[in-house]
Amino acid sequence: MRIAVIGAGPAGLTSAKQALEAGHDVVVFEKHDDVGGIWNPASLGAYEGVRMQTSRSGFPFSDFAPRQGGDFLTVPEVHAYLRGYAERFGVWPVIRFGHEVTRVAGGEGDWHVTAECRGVPVTARFDAVMVANGELWRPRVPPAAGEAPHGVRVLTAKDYRRPDAFRGLRVLVAGGGVSGADIASELVGEAAAVDWAVRRKALFLPRDCGGLANDMLFSYIGRVALEEMPFDDYLAWLSRLMPEYMAMYRDTGLLPETGFHGAVHVNEKIVPHVHRGEVGARAAFDRFAADGRVVFADGTWGRYDAVILCLGYQMPDYGFVEGFDRRELYEHFFWYRDPSLVVVNTPVDTDAFGTACPYFEAIAGWALAVLSGKAELPGREEMAAWCERHMGALHERRYYDCWLETVRIGLDSGALPDPATQFADYWRLVSGVVDPANLRPGAQADRPAPCDELFDLPGLKLRVLAWLPRPALDALLASGQIGAAEHAGALEVPPARRVAPWLPYRQRLQGDPPPPAAGTASLRARPGPDAG
Repeated sequence: MRIAVIGAGPAGLTSAKQALEAGHDVVVFEKHDDVGGIWNPASLGAYEGVRMQTSRSGFPFSDFAPRQGGDFLTVPEVHAYLRGYAERFGVWPVIRFGHEVTRVAGGEGDWHVTAECRGVPVTARFDAVMVANGELWRPRVPPAAGEAPHGVRVLTAKDYRRPDAFRGLRVLVAGGGVSGADIASELVGEAAAVDWAVRRKALFLPRDCGGLANDMLFSYIGRVALEEMPFDDYLAWLSRLMPEYMAMYRDTGLLPETGFHGAVHVNEKIVPHVHRGEVGARAAFDRFAADGRVVFADGTWGRYDAVILCLGYQMPDYGFVEGFDRRELYEHFFWYRDPSLVVVNTPVDTDAFGTACPYFEAIAGWALAVLSGKAELPGREEMAAWCERHMGALHERRYYDCWLETVRIGLDSGALPDPATQFADYWRLVSGVVDPANLRPGAQADRPAPCDELFDLPGLKLRVLAWLPRPALDALLASGQIGAAEHAGALEVPPARRVAPWLPYRQRLQGDPPPPAAGTASLRARPGPDAG
């Protein structure tokens, strides 16, 4: 099969690598002159001070550990890592640098991809197209901020590069997410004054939580179990883990009273800066007044020399694909009208946590399994119905746990151990520390997560087993993968307490945990799993 991959960032590189390993003929189109996407410093996709939110233990591809850098890599360090990955697995020779894709047309296994290089268009034919052009390129700018008043410099997080460019200025950073917290923190000591406009309280935790990397605290199943802990109890536990930090957080008034246990923003500086008065917390940005003042949502106002908008990103531009509608992406990845076109991007309508290389690796693996016929999608009508339910309100943001999505997608593609037949390996994976190497076939190792002691893991095991149909439980007992007590205990778990193996989680603050918003169609269609 001849496959076009659009983009040479992390998603595009693993798509190409896995396609090459499967024996496909691959061409990668990259508009810049180097790999990396936003992690390519020359692309200006990320400001200079960015560091990974996931640790060197959790972010890398499953078969390629980083050889350099600290616990949380910088932009140049991630770039070097991705270059090494492309070289190690033979992706570099199939990349056409300086080629910007301007048109994708056709379909049904007969795609025509046109790319421009130095103004010259070139068209080639492919059997399938994997779009991995990234989702963090088009910043969102509200109409109220579209026209900057005279004397006020207005820019987005995408325009921001370094704090010294704002030396001596009064700066407002608008946006309560990670970019807003990062940039407001960087400006301390350079700007004359820094205010931070926040729409709602969010849970910001440091990269290092009591001597442990933030993303290494809990296992996959632990992340699900954490939601059952009352939020007040969770905050109390965090106070025992990080007493000084949490005391400062409470004093700022920014600590959320309710929320998702896993919906974490990662930044260790913003809370201390607000606590010390070095950053002023304001209500959400509302509009510019005619005289240049910024008016906030609570009716207060302020005057600033510069306003940096960190308000998220628009949907990626898929206008180069003829006839394509992003609302028709089944599971956010497969164009249901023609699944030989796949999008390997994080859903941009989400507050995602854990968007690391294993997540892109899982999406690409699932896509290639579908393209090669090793995994099946539902029929077109079922996929269209899914899109109708889930893709019609993309303005309603939701929480998206990429660690748990990696498990779900891996089960759908058959890449992870089938809990109905390989429960021992499956359980070692989901109950162990989040280690990308464990996602490799046969690599599951017993490595408990340091904070899973909060949970009743034997009880959680029974609750997952209880979801399996009785014949599967009997077979697991006969093969010695579970004991007689576990078999009997699983049969006693009431339906409301069962946990599906794809580890569904809550995605909105209000209401009970819904069924998975995406994926595992083969698992959901049957009383027990049928992955692999």
